[in-house]
Amino acid sequence: MKHTSITNPHLTREIVQACLIDLPSKVGLIEKEIATKCLIDSLACAFAAYKETPIENLKHTLFEHVSTQGSSVIGYKEQGRSDDVALINGTMISLQLFDDNQAQMRGHPSGPLLPAVLAVAEEVNASLNDALVAFVVGYELECRLGVLFNPSHYEQGWHATATQGAFGAVLASAILMRLSAEQMLHAFGIVASMASGIRRNFGTMTMSLHSGIAASNGVKAAKLAARGFTADPEIFDGRMNIGQVLSKEWEESKVLDDLRTWGEPFMINSPGPSFKLYPCGRPPLFAVDCVVELQKKHRLKISDIKSIVAEVSYMFPRTLIHSRPINGLQGKTSLEYCIASALLDERPTLSSFTDEAVWRPQILALIDLITVSVPPHLSEAHEAVRKAPFEQPVTLRVHTHSGHQFTETVAHHKGSPENPASQKDLDAKFFDCVGPWHPQTKMQTILEMAKEGQTLVRTLMQQLKVPIR
Repeated sequence: MKHTSITNPHLTREIVQACLIDLPSKVGLIEKEIATKCLIDSLACAFAAYKETPIENLKHTLFEHVSTQGSSVIGYKEQGRSDDVALINGTMISLQLFDDNQAQMRGHPSGPLLPAVLAVAEEVNASLNDALVAFVVGYELECRLGVLFNPSHYEQGWHATATQGAFGAVLASAILMRLSAEQMLHAFGIVASMASGIRRNFGTMTMSLHSGIAASNGVKAAKLAARGFTADPEIFDGRMNIGQVLSKEWEESKVLDDLRTWGEPFMINSPGPSFKLYPCGRPPLFAVDCVVELQKKHRLKISDIKSIVAEVSYMFPRTLIHSRPINGLQGKTSLEYCIASALLDERPTLSSFTDEAVWRPQILALIDLITVSVPPHLSEAHEAVRKAPFEQPVTLRVHTHSGHQFTETVAHHKGSPENPASQKDLDAKFFDCVGPWHPQTKMQTILEMAKEGQTLVRTLMQQLKVPIR
């Protein structure tokens, strides 16, 4: 089906014109190469969650009987409806909080987006090249909405990964399904009523479920629209539009101005994604890097530490709400725990975030020594800080019993666009996460297939299946 242009000048129609019609043709080789990195990194994150209890619970809830038809769950033999599969794969990618992040989105772009892309691409038998185009454009929308919705959207307690991710997922699904412009208008309206996810659920299984729900709802909304299911076709326009509901900053004139810059360059290119080297929330990564640097320079003895002060922006304590975590999932969203585990484990690993690891006596003792402080220059009183609270430097001050003070400040954590992870780092992450389930030769095959645009997504998903042992 050939896409046709839209002539009415309403905002929702302008967004559809840009996203469905104009932007796909602008996706170039560089954007596809970065999207491939996101794909490979996300597959690694999914295998880090393979066989974990929340994933097994989801799988058994959704698939009472094993089927070999439909889209594929990453690594598993099960296949099923694309929206159900997207739900599981999104949760898998996000469960360990190891998935990529994007500062302007204020969330995790691949977690809610890629599962929708993979599930629908497999269903329509698309190539990786087609899937990557849909991914880049969906990424653009969810990240641009992050700029337009925030800071109030995140401050009010919405989880941007879930809300903005749902719009990215429905757009990418629609591109792969080749929805018409009119169908896309309704798909946006449908998914607007599905979009949800609150930060209060951070540190629980439901935090990762947010990505799965967003991916699944994106697929559902696109499919419903394709069948003629209706919604308000001007969901970004007028009174009670989705922007007004979710944000205090939303202004249609600003959106129209911003729309002219979409794809020039694409958000996936500049500023680009952050790839995590530690399996925890993004805000703690700054403090973890502080610990790593302090240990390199001073070889601190844990027994000599008297107190630790972490100086952070105002949004850190409002986001990292589990100061004294009681399980591994809460530990991933605890600044205090991530600092303590970095000191005790040299660097946080997947094994640092088991339920048992959180209760180690040395960890509990270290947490008692840590104070989180918001200095005046990092408070919400400063507009620049409020606009980018997670882009502010983090400072760690370690006081020792022997009377010394050691200080380290990290402005850009390792893996961020300003301090990028090396290819060696990313390869090591992939092999660490996938290695327990696939031999070296199979992992190399997967990497080669993922980098070849002509590969059918269906073929790649089959290669990911873990052999029965």
